[in-house]
Formats: sequence, C-alpha cells, structure tokens
Amino acid sequence: KTRSYKRLKRCRPNYSQMMQYFLSLGSNINAEANIIFAIEQLNKILTNTKFSSIHKTKAEGFEGDDFLNLVVAGESDLNFEDLNEKLKDIENESGRKRDVPKFSARTLDIDIVLQINEDEILYESDEIEKYSFVSEPLKEVL
Repeated sequence: KTRSYKRLKRCRPNYSQMMQYFLSLGSNINAEANIIFAIEQLNKILTNTKFSSIHKTKAEGFEGDDFLNLVVAGESDLNFEDLNEKLKDIENESGRKRDVPKFSARTLDIDIVLQINEDEILYESDEIEKYSFVSEPLKEVL
C-alpha cells in the first residue's frame, strides 16, 4: 500500500544519515539534452548512483511529443524536503514552467518515488503503481 508523504512527514521529520533515494526523471522538450543535464546535476548531489535504461513513452494525459523517462537511484545525507528543493532547482534551471497544466509538455520533471533508510521504506509514491514509465525503470535499479 502506498503511503502519503504528508503522513510520513509528521512521523519522520528529519534524518541526518545517508538515505537511499529513487528519482523518476522525464522530459519531452529537448529531452536528450535535459536528461543529460539532470544526470550531471544529480551526480553532484547523490553518491553511489545507478541509472535505469531510458524508456520512450507516449505523453500521458495530453497530446504531445513522446517522453524520455528513467529512474536514478542514489544516496544522500539530505532529508526529503532539502533534496526535493534541490530537484526543483534543477527543474527550474532546465527552463521548467510551473504555470502550466499538470499534464503538459515539460523540459524536465524529477520526482522522488522512494526514500529508504536501511531496509525501511520512509516514502513511497503512488506514481509507482499508477505509471509504468515509473515502475518499469524502477525495477531495473532496485
């Protein structure tokens, strides 16, 4: 069963030890360049990184160019909120527009889909069950 982040946030506010994170990346605007940019930036903030293969998928929820999707696994001593803020900064640097509908073309989308401390799952996104463009690449790096 998936867990809501807000619920977990109250139970597990901050950790200073190394966490394992699994990030879903997607782009359908200048996709190859934006995925390369994201990987370069993620290598600066994550250690022990592993990358799934790149999956080409149809746009979900709107008509548009195909997406390139992958999952990146890595470790960080950043807590969930601080890592998420850095991910939003990377999206913004790629030219991500925030004033558009949820389902629309984008330069870069990076979402935390799993946060694990040792063998305990602290956060699990419902996107894993909803979208094969998240679950399929995730299987490659688990």
